[in-house]
Amino acid sequence: MGIDRVRWGIVATGNISTSFTKDLAELPGQAVVTAVASRSLDNAHRFAELFGIEHRYDDYRRLIDDGHVDVLYIGTPHPQHYATARAALQAGIAVLCEKPVTLTARQARDLIAVAREHDTLFAEAMWMRTNPVVQAMFADLTEGVIGEPMEALADFGFHKPQLPARLLDPALGGGSLMDGGIYPMTFVHMALGKPDEVKAVGSVNEDGVDLNVAMAWRYDSGAVAALTCGLRSQNPWTASVSGPEGHLLLPNRFHHPEYYVRSTAAGEERIDVPTHGLGYHYEAAEVMRSLRAGQVECPALPHAATIEILELLDETRRQIGVSYPGDDEYLGG
Repeated sequence: MGIDRVRWGIVATGNISTSFTKDLAELPGQAVVTAVASRSLDNAHRFAELFGIEHRYDDYRRLIDDGHVDVLYIGTPHPQHYATARAALQAGIAVLCEKPVTLTARQARDLIAVAREHDTLFAEAMWMRTNPVVQAMFADLTEGVIGEPMEALADFGFHKPQLPARLLDPALGGGSLMDGGIYPMTFVHMALGKPDEVKAVGSVNEDGVDLNVAMAWRYDSGAVAALTCGLRSQNPWTASVSGPEGHLLLPNRFHHPEYYVRSTAAGEERIDVPTHGLGYHYEAAEVMRSLRAGQVECPALPHAATIEILELLDETRRQIGVSYPGDDEYLGG
């Protein structure tokens, strides 16, 4: 595909969209933001003025229909991902959609089918997968520096006196699992693959929102994993994978680390990996590389992993008793 500068459209103007758009400046000459849509035209104008964006909308469908973009970045609350992504893919516009890309695996399977039907790129914005430190650590794992991985630990728990309202709203896909738990799940899935058995327990409030979740994953290979997430405590936010020859550790805020630690019989070593920007431009660069290659799937953000992790999220929510509006229609299948 002969694209020099890829034209990006941004849907939603909150913190995550602001960070993503700011980071596109790390890709000069490769990416340009040409359009933005928000529920409020005033917000769209403010965002556009901040980043010098020409086209502004209060309706994402008008942004899609006007044809000013090659790829859409979707940073809306979780329940709005599905309809927005589907409309863009049907229009032949590539999509990079924030995680979790949908509320259920069934929705994600549908979007991937639509992407293939229209020969249009679709990817989940799991930025951790494209982080150079994370990639370097997993290259170590693949090379066998700790032997066969047999145990993984990952945690994403935090507490704020005033949480964003959406995190406590079931109608907006709130709770610790979908916002935070997806990171430990992604890490362990990258380290050990899809488990053969899942056990989960959780603390759920009167509104049906999960506040703390603990998960245990078992593999027929003998490997095991422990994963936690929550909104009620300041946790280590670390992730590690261990084998008979040692372990590899991602430190606090493991989803966008500055280094990792390799511990083997040779000793403990801090491995620093150069990074720059906020970290979102790495996933954008991967998407643009795949878009130029005419691919429907971005190798760094694989469809199969997106679906498998959403299946695990579906099962975990089932076990702890968390449901969202629309689950009866979209869960399972």
